[in-house]
Amino acid sequence: MDFLVKKEIFKSEDFFVFMPNSQRILSVNVELNISPNDILNVDEQKNIIYKNTLSYANKGCANNILLWGARGMGKSSLVKCIVKHINEINKKKVKLIEFLNNGLDCLPDIVFDLSKINNNFIIFIDDITFSSTDKDFKLFKTLVDGSILSNIKNVKYYVTSNLRHLSLKERESFKEDDLTKKEANTNIISLSDRFGCWVGFYENNKENYLKIVNHYLKKAKNMNNDEISIKAVEWAIGKGNFSGRTAYQFVQNIITQ
Repeated sequence: MDFLVKKEIFKSEDFFVFMPNSQRILSVNVELNISPNDILNVDEQKNIIYKNTLSYANKGCANNILLWGARGMGKSSLVKCIVKHINEINKKKVKLIEFLNNGLDCLPDIVFDLSKINNNFIIFIDDITFSSTDKDFKLFKTLVDGSILSNIKNVKYYVTSNLRHLSLKERESFKEDDLTKKEANTNIISLSDRFGCWVGFYENNKENYLKIVNHYLKKAKNMNNDEISIKAVEWAIGKGNFSGRTAYQFVQNIITQ
């Protein structure tokens, strides 16, 4: 199967998506309504991702990054916001290409073609999860670290997952001995181990959630009050979490009423 990545498509836009059915990389005009400063309570995580991406944009040392942890805490938003921010202040722009989970078998061909283009690329995969027996698990593990393609300097992987080791643990058979179980567990963590940088995200508490709500209300020039705070907590309980995403969705609901 032949893939032809045309370098001309990377001249103007910075965000792209690989469409597996048509086997094309298409530019996307991404309009982000938030900036890195809007994603609160993750300052350490933000700093790690920013420094790594800025170094990469400037042709310096950089790691593949695994962003793992609680849902709705800004993992994917941070990646996109930081890439956009760095590209706004830096002439050496980074091109982000999103791959969906059903397009990973095309990655080797695409990565090879990208190696011939004079840009730095981030392969971004959101909410990835494998079974350790999945063929894509073995393929991606080799691409991140192990293959000759892993040594291509202008391609890095930024991946998000709710799971630290990216792989669902299969049900253990009662017939398996301890050695077999140990080998299976080693295989499960073998992919995440290949990422040079792990960035963990943890669940919010109610106090921090309300700070985020207040931040977005101020940004929308909408004043907070006790009644809104009560509604915000009720909204979060209904959603089942106090995440930043839930706070943003609540404020969007308030300002559109």
